[in-house]
Amino acid sequence: MSDKLTLLRENRCRPANLVEGADKDLFPLERNTEQGRTLIAKAPWKSLPYLEFDPSGLKQTYWDEKTGAELPVFAVFNLEGSNELHAYIGAKRKSSYGAVLRLANHLPFAKAQKFLESVNRHNIKAWRVANCCCLLLAALAAIAAALIAGPGLLNDPAFSSSQRVPGAIFQVLVLCGATFFSTLLLGFLIAAAIVNRFFPPKTLWLTATFDGILPEETREKALRARDLFDHLYLVVDQQERWESEILTVPASVLLDPLLIGEKREGFRSRYFLIDQFELTKAEDYLVAEFLRNPE
Repeated sequence: MSDKLTLLRENRCRPANLVEGADKDLFPLERNTEQGRTLIAKAPWKSLPYLEFDPSGLKQTYWDEKTGAELPVFAVFNLEGSNELHAYIGAKRKSSYGAVLRLANHLPFAKAQKFLESVNRHNIKAWRVANCCCLLLAALAAIAAALIAGPGLLNDPAFSSSQRVPGAIFQVLVLCGATFFSTLLLGFLIAAAIVNRFFPPKTLWLTATFDGILPEETREKALRARDLFDHLYLVVDQQERWESEILTVPASVLLDPLLIGEKREGFRSRYFLIDQFELTKAEDYLVAEFLRNPE
């Protein structure tokens, strides 16, 4: 039993009005008929007994004692998607998910960047020094180009006496700009090779894996809710269970997941709690299925 998921259900859910339209059980062919439109207009809407789920509750984090990384307490899976949730944490990026896994965007992966800053502190310092050196080198190259080419441009016979100074100044500025940016680009390329060679940057790859079977009652609830919601999610307790290429953590064990439904309304989503359940072992599921449907 996961106390965190139980508290999430108790503290982040509230009564809400969710109604089911009268056209739910009609085929598109029927909805377009006069009788179908009359039925939809006159039939009462059915009220559904769901609690609305506040996704801000997913922003909880914990500090990993061994590494100091701040990781999300929960993980999110799409019921009709992959059984793995991957999160890439870079120095200036956080994981973002599309419509299929929109609820996972509420997970606070960005806080793990503090951990990466400490891991990559040598790389960050090296880049600061390299940037300063590149800017200084580019400025010196531009000044040197102006000192070398300037006198010659002032005496260039291509300019008339009235155009000589303005024309020379313009060409010197163009030459300085081209020299500055070309030197700066070359310096960055060389600096990137040197910094990444001696102080390679590190990223954090996190993986949560769902490994379980939904009980029959929960599966029936999910099948009934499939036509009502845009997406169905499982929220699991993932504390101390993230798998990573950097962190050493225990194997994943899922605890009493929450079944959440997403209802898309315009540009926003509403989430509703459908069920909290205990996972069924494959052996128990097969036994129950065999006893119910003997052949």
